[in-house]
Amino acid sequence: MRDPMKRFCRYIRYAGMLLRYALALLIGIFARHTPAYRDLWLFAERGYDAQDNAFFLFQFVRQKHPDIHAAYLIGRECPDYGNIIRLGKAIEPGSFSHYLAFACAKVKISTHIMGYSPHMYLFTMLDSHRLVPGRKVFLQHGILFNHIPTLYYPRIRVDLFVCSAGREYQAILDHYGHPQGVVQPIGLCRYDHLFQEHTEKRQILILPTWRAALRDCSREAFQASAYFHFFDSLLRHPQMAELLEQYHYTLLVQLHPEMQRFAACFSSVHPRIKIQATNTQNVQQLLLESKLLITDYSSIFFDFAYLGKPLAYYAFDEAYFFATHYQRGYFDLEEDGFGPVCRHPDEVLQFIKERLADNMRVPALYRARAKGFFPPRRTDHCSRTVSAIRALL
Repeated sequence: MRDPMKRFCRYIRYAGMLLRYALALLIGIFARHTPAYRDLWLFAERGYDAQDNAFFLFQFVRQKHPDIHAAYLIGRECPDYGNIIRLGKAIEPGSFSHYLAFACAKVKISTHIMGYSPHMYLFTMLDSHRLVPGRKVFLQHGILFNHIPTLYYPRIRVDLFVCSAGREYQAILDHYGHPQGVVQPIGLCRYDHLFQEHTEKRQILILPTWRAALRDCSREAFQASAYFHFFDSLLRHPQMAELLEQYHYTLLVQLHPEMQRFAACFSSVHPRIKIQATNTQNVQQLLLESKLLITDYSSIFFDFAYLGKPLAYYAFDEAYFFATHYQRGYFDLEEDGFGPVCRHPDEVLQFIKERLADNMRVPALYRARAKGFFPPRRTDHCSRTVSAIRALL
C-alpha cells in the first residue's frame, strides 16, 4: 500500500510542478523582455551549494563581465548564500521566480544535468521532448572517468558539454553521441583557482564518494554495510592514531553530501581524527590545505593529482561499486591511477606511513602518469568557457 501511495503523491507533486512551469512559460513570453529576465544567464549547482565550477564561473562573470545579466540559484538558508549575495542576484529554488527564470533564461548553466531546474529528473524528461527553451551548458562536477549512459545524447540535450583532459574528451566523443561541436575540452572553471596562494596544514583528507544502494537506507543498514565497516576500521586502526601523533598531523573525514546524514555513525576515536558532521566546508579549500588524500572512487582525485600531491585509492568494494553504481570507463585505477590501489586498512596505513616518512613526495611513477594525463596548466578556464557560451548566442 505504501509504494502506490508514495507514487500517487509523487505524481501529484509532478503535476503541480508542470502547472507552475506551464504558467511560467506563458508569462515568460512577456517577462523575458523585462529587465528582471532579459538575456538572463542562470547559474546553479544543486540549489543548496556554491563551491564548484558554476560558482567560480558566476564569480568570474560578475567580476569581469558585469554587462552579462547573471543570477544564481541557491536557497537563502544555505551556508554559501552570502558568497552569492556579495556578488550578485540569488534566486530561491522552487519559488515562482525560479520557474520564471528557468523559463526565460537565455542560457542555463550548471555542474549537474538540469541542476538549474525545479526538479532534475522531471525536467530532463521534458527536455528530451524539447520542452525546455534556451541554451544549456553542462560544466560537469569533475573530470568524467566512469562510463555514464545517462549522459548519452539524446537522453540529455545540451549545447555545451565541458570536459578537461584528452582521454576524457575522446571517450565522450566516441561513446556519448552528442552533435559535433557540443563537447569541448575547455577545462573545469574551478581549476583557475587551484594554484592561488594558500597555506597547507599538516592534514590528511579522507573524501569518499557515495553509494546508490545506501542513499535511502536506514542507519542500521548503513552500519551493517561494507562501506561503513571498511572506513570505520581504517579510522580505528591502532597505527592511525600513532602516526598522527608521531608526525603531528590531523585526519579529516569529509563525507559526500549524499552520505552526510550518516556522519554521526562514525565516532572520532582520537582528538586528531575529525569527522565533518556537515557539508559547510569548501571542498576546494580542503584540497588546497591538505597534504594527502585518501578516496575510493571520487573524481576529486583528479584535482589533487593536478595539484601534484600524493593520494591513494581505498578500493575495498571495487567489483561491487562498478556493478551497482557506475560502469567502468576509460580510466583504470591500477593501470592509470595517480596513487596505489589499497584493498585493506593495513595497505592504506602503509601508504600514509611511507608518504609521511618521505615528506609527502609523490612517487615518480604517479608523477609521470599525472603529467601524461593532464594538459599544461593554465588559469583561463573561466574566460574560455564564457567565450564558448557567447559563441552559442
